[in-house]
Amino acid sequence: PYSDTEAQILLELDGFVVYDLADGEQLEERVAVVDPDLIVLDVMLPDINGKEVCTLVRSQTNMDDVRIICISGMVEADKIQELHDAGANDFMKKPFDVDELVGR
Repeated sequence: PYSDTEAQILLELDGFVVYDLADGEQLEERVAVVDPDLIVLDVMLPDINGKEVCTLVRSQTNMDDVRIICISGMVEADKIQELHDAGANDFMKKPFDVDELVGR
């Protein structure tokens, strides 16, 4: 398993442009100016949860094609289903493998 920083570096080396955002406010600001292809979302942010982020992203008309992969140590089936219902495309358990993330 990799730390978040190591994962970011590996993704960048694989050709991805990575924005590391710390909270929901930064996400809202960035989504307004960047047209991402993928959002890799840690479900437990300090000021907003993953379900709320998925709902926020899916409420933006220009975000219909954005893939959302949620990542968390939480693996309760009902919580994962709630994320999918809110718009997440996929879920990975922490710690995760960067190669598997890129594959997805």
